[in-house]
Amino acid sequence: MKSKWMGAVVILMMFTLTPGAWAQDAGLKAKVEAFYAQKDSFNNAKNLEGIFSLLADDYQVIKLGLDRKGLRNLLTTIFSSYEGIQRTDTPLEISRYGEFIKVLLSSKMLGKTADGEWKELSNTYAIEYLRPEGGSFKIARSGEIDKTRLNLIRGQTYSDPEGPFDFTAPQGWEIIPGVQPGMKGTVVVLAPDMSSMALMGYLKIPGISAQQAAEGDETLTKSLSQNTVYELYKSGPVKVGPYEGFETESRFNISNTGDRHRRRVYFKAHGSLYVLCFDAIPFDKWDSVKDGFQSILASIKVED
Repeated sequence: MKSKWMGAVVILMMFTLTPGAWAQDAGLKAKVEAFYAQKDSFNNAKNLEGIFSLLADDYQVIKLGLDRKGLRNLLTTIFSSYEGIQRTDTPLEISRYGEFIKVLLSSKMLGKTADGEWKELSNTYAIEYLRPEGGSFKIARSGEIDKTRLNLIRGQTYSDPEGPFDFTAPQGWEIIPGVQPGMKGTVVVLAPDMSSMALMGYLKIPGISAQQAAEGDETLTKSLSQNTVYELYKSGPVKVGPYEGFETESRFNISNTGDRHRRRVYFKAHGSLYVLCFDAIPFDKWDSVKDGFQSILASIKVED
């Protein structure tokens, strides 16, 4: 009888300590919902100071790399373009991710035009990482997510049947199916520092070689970067499994996105151009993340 009782206690403890069970805590759920209700109210009132009071000092938009200043510029433009704003962020899933609270949410924003009509500005799913602070939270990271591809993640492996490609991320790195206009299968892999990241996807652009694409993107980056910061470290051919590709590596600083060290690796397979960008943000984190980036690159497999 005692052994059965002890077994039940162990099972109960295992359940209550899992992230899923932790996420169902009614008090936490209520706090997160209240937090987003406050955030919506600040947006609807076009209250920039209120919105930014909810963001961490090191806030960053995943993939875009926008910092607080970049987001302020973006919101200022949006708010000045519409008579009114209606934003609704609805938490769908809440879980624990290290020191953070990870929230999957649906996010909708409407803008009221000068003639009184409401126009849909965005209707997406997003992922945000909240850092507990006092009795509330600060948003440390946020980014758009393709919710329909979450089922393609198995542990640390991501398999895209349409690419078709797969890769494995190191332990402690977060795989986030993203959205990038014009590029298919976009995936972001967020490093443990919650700032550096790998980004990959593929394009159907016949007639453009991997070298032309990589060098063209590098030229554009240099033109947008502050000239005193840009530096090209290397440029040349690279092998990705059986495929011939081209890589560049540089440091640059584009306004509102931070000073970063980026390695680009582009290669072509079965008619698609595969795009890989490995960013250390800020640039001096490169040595701490480059092995993780190389591990991801080495694990990539493309099906013919």
